[in-house]
Amino acid sequence: MTPYAKDYGPQFQQPTPRGFDRHDLRSSILSSNLPSPSLRHELFDSSLESPYPSHNSLTVSRQCLDNQSDSGVGRKQEKMPNWNEFYKNGLPREIIVIEDTPEPSQHAPNAPTSGYHLIPAPVPQSITSNKRKIDHITTPQEPYERAKEEVRSHLPSAPTGKPGYLDTLLSGPQAQTRSSGEAALPNSGQKRRRTRLQLEAEPSATLGTVAPVISGYPGLSGPVIRSKDVAVRIGHTASTYNARKIDDDDGHYIVVPETNLTSQYQIKKLLGQGTFGKVVQAYDYRRNELVAVKVIRSVQKYRDAAKIELRVLQTLRQNDAENKYRCIHLRDCFDFYGHTCIVMDLLDSSLFDFLKGNSFVPFPNSHIQSFAKQLLTSVAFLHDLGLIHTDLKPENILLRDASYQTFTYNRVVPSSRTTPSRQAPQRRVLLSTDIRLIDFGSATFQDEYHSSVVSTRHYRAPEIILGLGWSFPCDIWSIGCILVEFFTGDALFQTHDNLEHLAMMETVLDSRVDMDLVRQVNKMANRGNGAASYFKRLKLCYPTAETTRGSRRFVRTLKKLEEIIPPTNGFMRSFLDLLQHMFVYDPARRITAKQALCHPWFQEQVCDDGTEAAKLAPGRAHLTQHHKRAQL
Repeated sequence: MTPYAKDYGPQFQQPTPRGFDRHDLRSSILSSNLPSPSLRHELFDSSLESPYPSHNSLTVSRQCLDNQSDSGVGRKQEKMPNWNEFYKNGLPREIIVIEDTPEPSQHAPNAPTSGYHLIPAPVPQSITSNKRKIDHITTPQEPYERAKEEVRSHLPSAPTGKPGYLDTLLSGPQAQTRSSGEAALPNSGQKRRRTRLQLEAEPSATLGTVAPVISGYPGLSGPVIRSKDVAVRIGHTASTYNARKIDDDDGHYIVVPETNLTSQYQIKKLLGQGTFGKVVQAYDYRRNELVAVKVIRSVQKYRDAAKIELRVLQTLRQNDAENKYRCIHLRDCFDFYGHTCIVMDLLDSSLFDFLKGNSFVPFPNSHIQSFAKQLLTSVAFLHDLGLIHTDLKPENILLRDASYQTFTYNRVVPSSRTTPSRQAPQRRVLLSTDIRLIDFGSATFQDEYHSSVVSTRHYRAPEIILGLGWSFPCDIWSIGCILVEFFTGDALFQTHDNLEHLAMMETVLDSRVDMDLVRQVNKMANRGNGAASYFKRLKLCYPTAETTRGSRRFVRTLKKLEEIIPPTNGFMRSFLDLLQHMFVYDPARRITAKQALCHPWFQEQVCDDGTEAAKLAPGRAHLTQHHKRAQL
């Protein structure tokens, strides 16, 4: 079910028949004859260069500048200067002292490397030297370098143990290896460079190749405001409902179109339903617009859960009034004959519904990148508020506008399995990638009660399966699963069994579950942690005698992550590296949302169907507005 969603439109192309359903995929795979080689999907040939300067370019630039600055050092003057001629126009207003001390030797212990390196913290202005010297290579990058080193100092290694693409970009060829908790020492042997304030006052001093500044999540502007219990007003004042039954036997509200929910809202149609209740599209008489209303079941445990969701939604709105971080906001709430009703903005279809309507043909790479940045920004905001979403999945990411244009595809659809490939002649491409994160019914404050099992199975982190407790990192694992699904069109870990799920993880990541985690599981065996039975001698016991042939075949047909996301160009290499830092077994070593937003992948540029569709968006905007007005 897709809550808070309106009709799928306006659509400019007729939907194509869907060949198969996501839930039927596994059975179709098991009944097919599997080829032995892994099928590679077609990828565009990208000639894009990384926006980051190479070490060679930095070296050449430094050598050129050094040659320029040293060209006058040690030069023998053949005659004394004529000072009378020099000062013929009068004394200068300001005397500039030029330091011609040669640069430290490149072989000195504290000499900077030619690549990315640490910049010492600036000395207070009151004790700075009056001598002027500009380092055109390193100094303009000071804020950028410091941010990169902060990320690097806390960045986990890729699960394979090999240095990843991000590690290569964040450190030069001569960078020293240090642990994540070790503080970086300043280059005390170098003379202090120009301060940051001086550089900002003199932008013309920036010369040579400068790495772009990464624009990530800015963080909260003030202290966190955590909402208390939200007051729910009584909305049923009319007596007309006393004449008819409004609940079914399970406590669900019986939806009747064109009836009122209080005097402010009129029900238009049912959008979906689930265990918690139903979501309806309603017309707001006061604001003259359509909204989504979540009508909770008239059962006490669901009413209690709704109180927690209201607290979360109110906290989101109080800390982000302008909704910069793309989380669904609470507009109104009321009680209607025992049903807690939560009013929110009406959005379009979910990303899962769009994939389903597109025959599970994946999104363009540019759209995956856009979704990833928006999603990580939302999650970074949640984590700063002390909130864990716990149920991130494509069904809970809604589009603001699902309008699309159909493009010719004619290629093999990527897959996470070595199964017979499928081809798609065309695919729908969104005109806008603007999204909103929804469904905070399972969101949990870090310092409040944590249930033992959270997350939808396909997106569940290993620490949850192992019963080791969970926190913010479980959201990052879910995002990794979501991004792979956007790239292939199907869920990465399609299973409903814990042991099989762990076996799939080991196959995809090409590494075993960390022994330290297994030891923690074994220590908790006496406290009822059943996950200890999954291991023997610190290794996963899969397959077992009870494992079915279908399960063995399904696990065996999974590709490694490097095969699912082939590193054929800079964009793909960087994408793979980001995923490897998300798919880390140990949650303490998993990359955070803020660190992920600083990843170089978000600086990569790609031209594809997504960028072409974006050019069509302005011309279609007026059609969308006309369609919305027609609905009112």
